[in-house]
Amino acid sequence: MAEPVFTGVHTLLSLIQGLTERPRFLSRPSEHERRGDQPLPLLCLQREPGASGFLTALSARMERASPPKVPHAFVDAATAQEQSRQRWAMTGDPVEVPPLREEMPLLPILDVLSVSLAADRFGTGQLTRFDYYRLADWLTGQPLPPSQGRNDRPVLRLLRKWSGKDAHPTDSSELSNAIDGATSGPTRLGLRLLLWIGRRAGLHWLEARVPGLSRESRWFIRRQNYMIPRHSVNFLGFAERLTLDRRGSESLDQIKKLLVHAFLEDLRIAYRRRRWRIVPKRSGWRRTSYLTVLLDNVTQENGGWELLQLINEVRNETGELDPLFVVAASDEAPPTAAGVESEAVDPAEADYELSEWQRTLPSRRQQLVKDARYFRVRLPSPDHPDSTRRLRRDDRNAWDVAAAFRTRPAPMLARRGLVEMPLLVALVVAMVPVSQNVQAYWAANCSYFRPRFTDGVAVKLVDVAPNDPQCIGYSDNDAQIFGTSERLRDAQKAIFKQNEWAERLHKEDAHRPYLGVVYFVGLTHRGAAPDTDDASAEELEGLYLRQSQQNVESKSSPLLRVIVANGGGGMKKAPEVVREMLRPLFARDRTILGVLGLDRTVAETEEAITQLGLAGIPAVGTTLTGNGLADRSPLYFQLVPANTRQAELLTKYAQYVRAKKVTVYHPKLGSSDSYVKTLVEAVHGRLAEAKIKSVDMPWTNSPMELDSLCQGTVDHSDEIVYYAGREDDFGDFLTGAASCYNDKLLPRIVADDSVSRFIAQEKNRKQTKLAGLAVSYVGMGSLVTLAGPECLRGKPAPLVGGGTPLNAFCAGYSDLHKSLAKTLKGDEAPALLWPAELSGLAYDGAGLFVEAIDQMRRRLKHEGTVRPDRGAVAQQFREMTFRGATGAIAFTTSRIGNNRNLAILRIDNVYDLKAEPHCAYLIGALFETKQPRGANGCPSERRGGSNQTPQDGSSTG
Repeated sequence: MAEPVFTGVHTLLSLIQGLTERPRFLSRPSEHERRGDQPLPLLCLQREPGASGFLTALSARMERASPPKVPHAFVDAATAQEQSRQRWAMTGDPVEVPPLREEMPLLPILDVLSVSLAADRFGTGQLTRFDYYRLADWLTGQPLPPSQGRNDRPVLRLLRKWSGKDAHPTDSSELSNAIDGATSGPTRLGLRLLLWIGRRAGLHWLEARVPGLSRESRWFIRRQNYMIPRHSVNFLGFAERLTLDRRGSESLDQIKKLLVHAFLEDLRIAYRRRRWRIVPKRSGWRRTSYLTVLLDNVTQENGGWELLQLINEVRNETGELDPLFVVAASDEAPPTAAGVESEAVDPAEADYELSEWQRTLPSRRQQLVKDARYFRVRLPSPDHPDSTRRLRRDDRNAWDVAAAFRTRPAPMLARRGLVEMPLLVALVVAMVPVSQNVQAYWAANCSYFRPRFTDGVAVKLVDVAPNDPQCIGYSDNDAQIFGTSERLRDAQKAIFKQNEWAERLHKEDAHRPYLGVVYFVGLTHRGAAPDTDDASAEELEGLYLRQSQQNVESKSSPLLRVIVANGGGGMKKAPEVVREMLRPLFARDRTILGVLGLDRTVAETEEAITQLGLAGIPAVGTTLTGNGLADRSPLYFQLVPANTRQAELLTKYAQYVRAKKVTVYHPKLGSSDSYVKTLVEAVHGRLAEAKIKSVDMPWTNSPMELDSLCQGTVDHSDEIVYYAGREDDFGDFLTGAASCYNDKLLPRIVADDSVSRFIAQEKNRKQTKLAGLAVSYVGMGSLVTLAGPECLRGKPAPLVGGGTPLNAFCAGYSDLHKSLAKTLKGDEAPALLWPAELSGLAYDGAGLFVEAIDQMRRRLKHEGTVRPDRGAVAQQFREMTFRGATGAIAFTTSRIGNNRNLAILRIDNVYDLKAEPHCAYLIGALFETKQPRGANGCPSERRGGSNQTPQDGSSTG
């Protein structure tokens, strides 16, 4: 169809094009206009005969415009009613399939417009929601459902159907039934009182609320005036007045104005440039063109003029601007104000007349003039193509020049992606270090997110050495589990479950003593380092045993909570953990009484002990033996003898076996490893006092640098080789004796107490080159070790004695060992067939804290919760004797357990995991003063038995 051309068509198209353009926020197009959005006319094109194709051609031009297009809709008023009827009547037999609503929309043209404008055709100009209009229009076509009871509100069910919230909230009757089901009389009385108060305070309002329609209910009742909302108590009553059963008593004109107002309000919301009058609304800023409606064939009969009249009156009465620009075409003149005759202007003069319309609009709308918003333009019939040459050039080319209908680009900050993309890039850039951090944390089995939302956990990732990241900190729950060994991790999980159980029991009885201890050792290591995870797991299992005995149903037994802390490989980060994490933890939680464990006598551990002492925190070392540790803190206690006592043990053993020489193998002495340094010095000094020859054999990097123990054919069976190093190097040290043909010529191999960790680790011992090699080592909890395989069956060996404390330990350890054998497989399962001394020491260390609290409570006859100062707990250590599974612990004369038993234990074949240790020599107290012991000090069936001789067993013992 040819586009109509006539005189003034360029002016008319330019005027329409200009009215579709939305002014900028602060612009002011003319002196008669306000800044920003402008009042839009209802452009009425009064057609002359033969001019019916203008709006059709205009619509086609708008459709062909290059994006972004002006959002528009073309509606033929003559067919709108039929389109609306077909949309609401469901397909199928009209007799069998009911329509979607009882009556068709009151304003069919408005119904068609809402569907057309919501179509996905305009990109950012699309309108997808007409919440206010659709709700009001739907209600006008719905009957009220029948009432279902005295308190039933049919309109409430109708609105819930619309919102999709069909479920009924609990009403008063249902609450009453629930109250009747309560067990006790006082409970029912209290609940009924609350229900009565709730009803008086507005429970009925809550029952009548429709989820999902709060915004709509506020607007209909508080922010618009049609149908006089104050005549209704609430939104339910107002909505009921719109339904088919009630709207007959309402003003039909008011209902139609409400529909138009709701429609325009939906458009205002979509075009709003600000939220809450301050915050910018970017979607509104992106709308740079007004919504254009092309309404063709408008007549009084088809409702076209009625709709325009309603828009005119709503705009006059509300005074609100809206973004709807209507271009209507009709063969008849629109209704005018009474007594006023207005003529349609020629297209060529339309721009001038529009300025005049804008000038007079304020007074006309103030007077509520019936046609105040109308702007009438005469639409001539198009010229014949042969006569268009007489027209001006701009009119001949008007459709190519003036009818572009392409929206103005949105402001830079409002465009999609131009703000989001930099923000996204900035977020990604900011997240790169975080993601790298998270990845590094996860690679080191260090929890990154959960500790930030979980109490009782504080961790961070640090480099213990170059390219050796490790997770340090503390944890009392499974948000963070240290280490990689399955057995080590399972032991922590068991402890954390006991923590939860202890907390639950404490909540049930707040007067029951509730205490916590921090188990602080090095639980992580470099991946290639020799493993000692089993040794750490043994200590944790001992703590778990103590917890399982304490955290039982009782009215008086103290509850025990264990916080697991990691100082990193070799305790390299122990001072940092104490300074940044443990000291704040102790300051925050007064139920935590002290620190237990403290792995390795190195400079870092010594500094950690000093910091704990300065903070007034008791520290109990379970395996530390370095000399001078008590000088680091007045609150430091040590369960095992110091290195001076170990030197005495070695010297007495050398005298017992009549050794002619003792060769001390050790790494090169430095200032960082106080354990090795003080041990070597003490051994040489004590041997010199006993006038036993000693030779020093240091190595720089590895003991493999030294000559083999079986070099030559000289008989060394009357000598002792003492290994004074760390467990990490012990495997390499033993290879020096693994290539001998005659092991009878070997010296006795005795290792220091750190080798107990090597013995505990199956991976270290399962080396075939060590098969048949006998090894002796210093045992710090030897009485537990000597309880033997019988302990794993629930009762210690009779020879050891021990009474109730050791019996209790073995009973629990037997159950634990069976459980571990079921849950752990392969190398992770416990390999030793006797109880671990490290488990016994940790078990007794935790028991020491429990006994201190128990004795203080009994002595003070305190029936309530006992939360003593930590200094008082340390003083209690000095005044009591604790009878543990490893022997009596008393710090009355010294804070170092030098009066405790210390033994040299011998394994005939270090490769054989079934070969149990037996006592070669022991000093210190046994369980009882008069307990029988042999000449070597070991427990015996009869006192002073002569069955133990220097020549007993292999010469390599």
